[in-house]
Amino acid sequence: MRIPIVTAAVLTLLLSACQNDPDPTGIGLIPDSDLIGANKFDSQQEGSTITSGTVQLALPAATSPTLSVGEAEGLEAAALLRWFSLSDTIGNGGRIISANIRLFTEKYFIGDSSAALTLELHEINSFWNAFTFNADTLWNSQFAYDSKVVGSVTQALSFPDSIDIALDTTLVRDWLVKMNTADHLSNYGVLLKAPGNAGIRAFQSGEAGQPPQLTVIIQTAFGLDTLQGGTFDDTFVARGPEDVTQGEGITLFGGIGVRGQLHFDLSAIPAADIINYAELYLTIDRTRSDENYHAPDSLIMYQVYTEGSVETAGTGLLSHVDEENPDRVVLEGVTMTRAVQDWVNGKGNYGLLLTHPYEVSDLNRLVFYGAEADSTRRPRLIVTYTSKP
Repeated sequence: MRIPIVTAAVLTLLLSACQNDPDPTGIGLIPDSDLIGANKFDSQQEGSTITSGTVQLALPAATSPTLSVGEAEGLEAAALLRWFSLSDTIGNGGRIISANIRLFTEKYFIGDSSAALTLELHEINSFWNAFTFNADTLWNSQFAYDSKVVGSVTQALSFPDSIDIALDTTLVRDWLVKMNTADHLSNYGVLLKAPGNAGIRAFQSGEAGQPPQLTVIIQTAFGLDTLQGGTFDDTFVARGPEDVTQGEGITLFGGIGVRGQLHFDLSAIPAADIINYAELYLTIDRTRSDENYHAPDSLIMYQVYTEGSVETAGTGLLSHVDEENPDRVVLEGVTMTRAVQDWVNGKGNYGLLLTHPYEVSDLNRLVFYGAEADSTRRPRLIVTYTSKP
């Protein structure tokens, strides 16, 4: 169905603008109020076929500003840390008096924030790379770490706060020896866990303002010497409930690589017509979503360019909260409009990929009503378009 929009614009302005624009799509040329003889496609009124769903990937979190650690609500998270250098070396000898790792809390937590959390350190026995390490690497591969605890502490934490974990000095001496011989590849570091389902706490990573600190105190012939960790590497991985992608709706779950998929049938719009504007509305399912600790509820949308792809490509579009409904987010502008124009032009309508704005950092779930919801809550796409002059 076409819904005519009659306004008080000058037709020559429309034609001139289309002819002078180097991009023949006509995107963003004329606001709705200036269009003559334009048409509107509304998926809610057209009865357009909509498909939606959820997919999960094993994503690395090397760029995450946070390190989530612990167990709660069906989630499990662990962090990996290692130092490649210290401010000094052990030189010709010395006795290690103490070694300590200090962690600084981040804002978010899962579970009872007042409950004490037991943090454990385990020696890692396998090579790892923060830019490729993911949940599959830790739980589903040959990755190895020692079951022996080489450092632990139990403490209730808040924000802002910090915690110190005393580290086995024998392990630290091994690190120092390897540093002296430039054997960096076999210095695998430690795995940080918090078993017992007592909660999940986020700490600041090497990408944040207060990264983990390693302090080593040694006794030399000249007295005590304090060494500070230098070059540093870290990451974290997490896994969630097995059925996180099941059921109705579109689920975005930061920290465990859960993304949403959305597709609209736009066959009702004539091929090669000019798309002047497109708006996508998504309604949040509050009963299944978590509190967002960083910002108003939002998502990032990507156009999918290859059939079946679940990878992000091109320019992402950040949504904003609808002024009329705080439970609804809106995606609009050039990126959204260009995607619809590509589909109408026959370039392949492979739909949209939706991601959590803190996809590699926050363990946070945001669920939107999907194609199976009633007409007032299912995804809604509104497109204003005109016939090509």
